[in-house]
Amino acid sequence: MHHQREKYYLGSLLSLGIAILVGSVAIFKSSYFFMIFCFYLLAISIISDALLLNMMFRKPEGLMQLIRGVVLIILVTFLFLKLI
Repeated sequence: MHHQREKYYLGSLLSLGIAILVGSVAIFKSSYFFMIFCFYLLAISIISDALLLNMMFRKPEGLMQLIRGVVLIILVTFLFLKLI
């Protein structure tokens, strides 16, 4: 019954952990590509957290997190297209 919740929770933690690793590499290597990838991973973490909140019947908080994640994806995509 909680299988779907566990997948969203695991996805959120996994993408957050990978974002920390990629962000560390981006800082030491001074790479914009890794930094942008890190922001995408953070957005994925926020969106999976939003889906988890939505499943736990906390819809207003889930909707706010979803909007944050989508706005972050739009802004990072705009930044990526400007750098190319």
